[in-house]
Amino acid sequence: MLLHAVIRRYREYTRLAQDPVLLAGLLVIGAFLLVFVLWPLGRVIAQGFFNAEGQFSLAQFRRYLDPASTHYYRQVFFDTLRMGLLSAGCGTALGFLFAYSYVVCAGPGKHLVHLLALLPTISPPFAIAIAAILLFGRNGLVTRRLLADGLGVDVYRLGFDLFGMTGLVFVQTITYFSVAYLILRGMLERLDPTLDEAAHNLGASQWHSFRTVTLPLLIPGLAGSFLLLFVESLADLGNPLFIAGNTTVLSAQIFSAINGEYNQQKGAALSLVLLLPTLTVFLLQRYWVSRRSYVAVTGKPAGHTLPVPEWYMRWPCILATYAAMCLIFVLYMTIVVGSLTRVWGVDYTPDWRHYATAVRRGIEAFMDTTFLSAVATPLAGVAGMVIAYLVVRKAFSGKGALDFASNLGGAVPGTVLGIGYILAFIKAPLLVVGMVYLLLAVYLAAAGTARLWKQLALVTLGSVLGHVLLVGSQWYCGDGETYVVVWALLLMA
Repeated sequence: MLLHAVIRRYREYTRLAQDPVLLAGLLVIGAFLLVFVLWPLGRVIAQGFFNAEGQFSLAQFRRYLDPASTHYYRQVFFDTLRMGLLSAGCGTALGFLFAYSYVVCAGPGKHLVHLLALLPTISPPFAIAIAAILLFGRNGLVTRRLLADGLGVDVYRLGFDLFGMTGLVFVQTITYFSVAYLILRGMLERLDPTLDEAAHNLGASQWHSFRTVTLPLLIPGLAGSFLLLFVESLADLGNPLFIAGNTTVLSAQIFSAINGEYNQQKGAALSLVLLLPTLTVFLLQRYWVSRRSYVAVTGKPAGHTLPVPEWYMRWPCILATYAAMCLIFVLYMTIVVGSLTRVWGVDYTPDWRHYATAVRRGIEAFMDTTFLSAVATPLAGVAGMVIAYLVVRKAFSGKGALDFASNLGGAVPGTVLGIGYILAFIKAPLLVVGMVYLLLAVYLAAAGTARLWKQLALVTLGSVLGHVLLVGSQWYCGDGETYVVVWALLLMA
């Protein structure tokens, strides 16, 4: 049975050669996912079980069972899980509120709702944390100036504390709800209004229609939004460092292990622990969504979505959206005013010296950030477009594996991938480079000739010639100009 399965798979892959576009796309995308997703994740998983001397060790995982440290490590894990679940749930709910108010309720100022909802997507994640500290910190404008000094109510003495789980969930919700808003808004705009009309004609109330028609069709978007917000919350490092207080989460613990303790095994082991809940939620989301079909059988929408007729559903959504808009506006205006204030909380005199310092000392960081964004954005866009084209438009064996591997990059926290890149590329990944080279060489040789012995001869001759050119360039040009020569040869090829 196994032999027949292998032969069948081999015949399926040989048929791919009949579609050169499909084969080339699969090779390039497969190499991309192997090098930048699968290999770093594999290195993280492997490194967690080996110490600095290369010996197999479970010392980092025993901390979760050791009575001396189990309480702390389990507390960190469950705090991380609680923060991710609360942030994802609240962020998805807030994003749905904005999307529903914008598309269905059609309240006044809907374009302003859209603009303010997009603000968190173009600002750094920790910008909301800074604004929250300026407003609600121990010396904040609201908590100190307005409440403590103005009304004599010290909320920190009454038990309120921004620096902890409450403040962290609040900041993460405001920071990432825009992702859920964009996803759910697109789905709501594509719902066929005739479904609601049919429900109304059959005597269903607006609430019953929303619960039995609209909400079930939004389940893929809600599940996808929850997954993305859960992963983003767990992967975020800036907000926990700013506002978590005495609450420790895994991303901050990993950062401390790598940059503070210089312990790669501990960082890799903690990354593996962080990987478990994200992959669990990712697999549950895929399983839950794939169990049912979410298709509007009426096909293409025939008109605009109908406004909610009942006031008891329409206006509460609109007013709640406006309240959230005011909060977001105040948070971002606090950042602007704070940047123009001499010493926040002490001296509110307008002062431009902070901008002068930023221009003088931060121009290099600004240019580096812009360069990274300008390079990464088109590459990610092209890769995503090619993967979507292959998965949706092409039929081939292994489509599910390609879809899973491509989504794995979004389901894995960036902290884990960052640790994986350190471990995978701190030395030349000769094994991965050899695999990618072999795949591309075989593809090019197969495209050049159909005879097996000629393909082997081409691969061998090309490999020997490439090695000779590389060694010759190193001997003649020196190490500094070798890369220029190699890239010139690749371009000519």
